[in-house]
Amino acid sequence: MTINIVNHTATDVRIENFSKDRYLETDYMDQEWSKVWHSSWLVAGLQSDVEKPGDYFIFDLGREQILITKTSVDQVQGFYNVCQHRGNRLVTRERGHAVNFRCAYHAWTYDIDGNLSIVPYEERFLSGINCEERGLKKVHTECWNGFVFVCLAEDPISLAEFLGPLIEKLSPYRFDKMTVVEDQTVDLNCNWKAVVDNFSELYHVDFLHPQHKRMVDCCNDTVRLFDYGHTGVEVPGATINPRFPVPQMPTDIQTVQLQSIGLDPADFKDRVMDVRKAVQDQKRIVGKERGMDYAGFSNDQLSDVWQYNIFPNTILSFTPEHCWILRPRPHPTDPNRCEFDKISLVMFADPELTSGADAIMSAGRHYQGQSAFVPEDYERPARDVFGYDAVIAGDKSMTDTINQDVELLGGVQEGMGSEGFSRVFLNEDEMRIQHFHNRMNQLIP
Repeated sequence: MTINIVNHTATDVRIENFSKDRYLETDYMDQEWSKVWHSSWLVAGLQSDVEKPGDYFIFDLGREQILITKTSVDQVQGFYNVCQHRGNRLVTRERGHAVNFRCAYHAWTYDIDGNLSIVPYEERFLSGINCEERGLKKVHTECWNGFVFVCLAEDPISLAEFLGPLIEKLSPYRFDKMTVVEDQTVDLNCNWKAVVDNFSELYHVDFLHPQHKRMVDCCNDTVRLFDYGHTGVEVPGATINPRFPVPQMPTDIQTVQLQSIGLDPADFKDRVMDVRKAVQDQKRIVGKERGMDYAGFSNDQLSDVWQYNIFPNTILSFTPEHCWILRPRPHPTDPNRCEFDKISLVMFADPELTSGADAIMSAGRHYQGQSAFVPEDYERPARDVFGYDAVIAGDKSMTDTINQDVELLGGVQEGMGSEGFSRVFLNEDEMRIQHFHNRMNQLIP
């Protein structure tokens, strides 16, 4: 049982631990705002939400709101969501389509390119108005693989430099071709970094997520560390945790995986450890007829679950067939609170890859249990916003695994505030946490 740590950075990473103050102090929170949130490229949302000129969505980040829209020249552009007259929030709906953006206060109106186009009673401004200077203030905006990134810095490095090797490593996963099937936000009583920490280690999995022993091997994962604080972990899937007894028959989760690609679980009696390779081989055989293109993937990628964290706050958990975008966002003023987004994407089958009606019928359901093809009546789901208590009560769910994390994180924050705790104490399995906080230390010495 091994954890392979692949360090892509020029600096060795050692466990150094750190004070709890960064989770609790408003002074540290203020430094984060100027030195972390303003210097980093941030995942603001999805390109699929701004497909046509005039489409827009709002990205909420602490004390700021960014308006993301598709301009008249078919470019995605972010602006501060604030009218240049008296500072009113310009757009109040979370997403939609507009022919222009009109302030509700005094009707100053901006076109979809951010230009100030209408000023009521313009003659009353006796000093005159330079409309070119009063356009919406832009933020740096770039897109990659279906994601819209923004940076609030005046002169940032390019997105390509910021992402570095992640671009090549994640290119086979065509997130831009995936479809949103669920959009959730939960209010959490914890610092946003506690969420990042949680999704930066597997040390807790055996204890908090017992269901994982039936589908992944968290003992033999590969950890990757990158410049600018990014990390990755690649976990063998379609298998079991070897720390526990090997069952005679495939687990319930392996059974679903095998049946979904036309394999009989009974054939794997006393051969449970062969399931992973069988899933890989069978996907190669049935992929195209089921509308799934696996040509760009290695065998391991066909069965395994990857999780890559894009500094500072975006966690991507994915397979070739799905992706979870997990994103904690800081509270405007309280370091003990954050908002936590989970956007679920699915790679539906491509009808152009199937060969005839029989093949389309055989596509059935793919590996993640979703309908094979995009439903004819598909509508992008609205965001469902709820509180931590709704998850505890069982009224809302973000999947069993994330529910278990959410239920615990409030207690983590409470414990951080105790006089009986002063320093985070990490082990080698938590190297991704250390790497993340090393980047925080670089930005906030």
